[in-house]
Amino acid sequence: MKSTNIYVIHGYTSSSKSEWFPWLKEQFKDSSIKVNVPDMPDSGDPHLEPWRKHLHKCIMDIDENTILIGHSLGCITALRYILEKNIKIKGAILVSGFINKNPMKEQTEGIQEFVDSPLDIARIKSLIPKRIAITAIDDDIVPTEATQKLAEELDANLIILESGKHFIARDGYTKFPVLLSEIKKLIGT
Repeated sequence: MKSTNIYVIHGYTSSSKSEWFPWLKEQFKDSSIKVNVPDMPDSGDPHLEPWRKHLHKCIMDIDENTILIGHSLGCITALRYILEKNIKIKGAILVSGFINKNPMKEQTEGIQEFVDSPLDIARIKSLIPKRIAITAIDDDIVPTEATQKLAEELDANLIILESGKHFIARDGYTKFPVLLSEIKKLIGT
């Protein structure tokens, strides 16, 4: 059986060394499952085109065993990427994500580019058979309602946690057991 590749697309102002990303990589270090977290270009001032091009360079091995994980701005980035690649994958887990409208206080021209054009929802559903969205009721960056709307639009399984805020290191989120559990369910381990 072919091994699973997991790609985590971080969000605005983040990096591969932030949040729970190093911890997640560590969880699979002794297995055939590979966790990749590309550092997205200029995450402090993100623009769709450079992020799109970067993913096309970084994601080499994508197939029906691939899992995409997006965090915040990384969610819509992952969805746009899969539409462009037009390859069916195993599933996607979207953490504190949003769709069609930027719900954050930060309203930059660059961030707006990610939500300017509508997504082909029907095609996303056909390319990503298993879709999971995770949010926390106390998220202070992407309101819970925005992730609920994302889950609704994509017909994704929605997990709402009592706490966790935006699932970032500043809020104490350097481990993410709920996410790990969902990944294991997707993989079937």
